[in-house]
Amino acid sequence: MKYTRIPLAVGVVYTADGNFKPKTIIVNGEKFLIDKVLYKKNYCPKSVAAIAPIEFTVMVAGETKKIYFEKDTDKWFSIKRVLKENEAQSYFTQ
Repeated sequence: MKYTRIPLAVGVVYTADGNFKPKTIIVNGEKFLIDKVLYKKNYCPKSVAAIAPIEFTVMVAGETKKIYFEKDTDKWFSIKRVLKENEAQSYFTQ
């Protein structure tokens, strides 16, 4: 089974002490509100290449999703299983 990274645009709120929390996700031009951040941990998924990302488990429209942030590259992404050769399922639309 193959997986691929799905790049995300993420709106983030920064606190005075330097912490941050994702608030919105934009993928394929569609904006999604993050209802709640459930968990945050340092975790590198084994299914795709990544540089020491932070994994956020979030609630979006009542569904649990995982998104990742790489500090070294300043990029957000999600992971999806490849359905066909060179085709990945959209992260937020099923």
